[in-house]
Amino acid sequence: MPAVSDQYMISVLRPFVAATGPVLSGLRDADPFRLGKLAQRRALQLESAPSDAAPEPAPTTRLGKVRRTTGNVRHRALDRLATSRLPGTPRWSVMTPEERDHWWVARVGRFTSAIASIPGIGGALARRLPVSDILGLAAQGLVVCAIAGEHGVTDRDEQVQLLGTVLFERDLRPGEFGDDAGVEREARDLTGELSGESGRGDGRLRALARAVWRMGRSLFGLHEELDRRPHGHWWWRTLANVPVVGAVGAYKSERSGLKRAARRTATLLGRDGAAGSSSRR
Repeated sequence: MPAVSDQYMISVLRPFVAATGPVLSGLRDADPFRLGKLAQRRALQLESAPSDAAPEPAPTTRLGKVRRTTGNVRHRALDRLATSRLPGTPRWSVMTPEERDHWWVARVGRFTSAIASIPGIGGALARRLPVSDILGLAAQGLVVCAIAGEHGVTDRDEQVQLLGTVLFERDLRPGEFGDDAGVEREARDLTGELSGESGRGDGRLRALARAVWRMGRSLFGLHEELDRRPHGHWWWRTLANVPVVGAVGAYKSERSGLKRAARRTATLLGRDGAAGSSSRR
């Protein structure tokens, strides 16, 4: 018999899934350097520019040549940015679900790694809990839900079922237990100030960091099932126990585990066409 009942696991996963909406939206739109807006603006400029426009005459003064060189460098940088894979850019809108899957793995992995390096992000509680496991589990859960959304699976119970399969190798059937009262309230507790926060820059990034920490901490209630979640390659896990280089090993192990979770999610979605696979894998 599993250490954690299906009903309890579902009651933990439902608020997590409900909280992923604003958190994933924040991670997608987080653009502290406004690169996405610059890229979108440059793409619009290129689309509206006439193709038969006559080239500007070459400058004759030294200052004019410097300005032209500087302008050319800036335009080349913006042209490159306009074709980059950033939300809000034209290229994002035509990316395949698989390409967006890779983007989510990179974005979530880097963000949670950055959170782990912030002293005191979890307060006094962080000193009594394994930060790597908490953030690693939160990252995997966020990536699973993000990939599900990119593949058109947005139903919460289907995402709960997918999380149970990918993270815990459990065949959960949320529909058999009805709706949990208080899911929305619990989700707001997890996202905190992010729920009603419309600010930008560092304030929004800090709100995201705190929300991801709380989400990971909520999943840690399932700690008896943590060994089932996708782990990194054994050599990275071994390196994580070595003094000095252990931090590198832990980082590589979590990144490897995150990629495995993403691949398994995409495989399940591609094979079944939906999260509602009832077979245990």
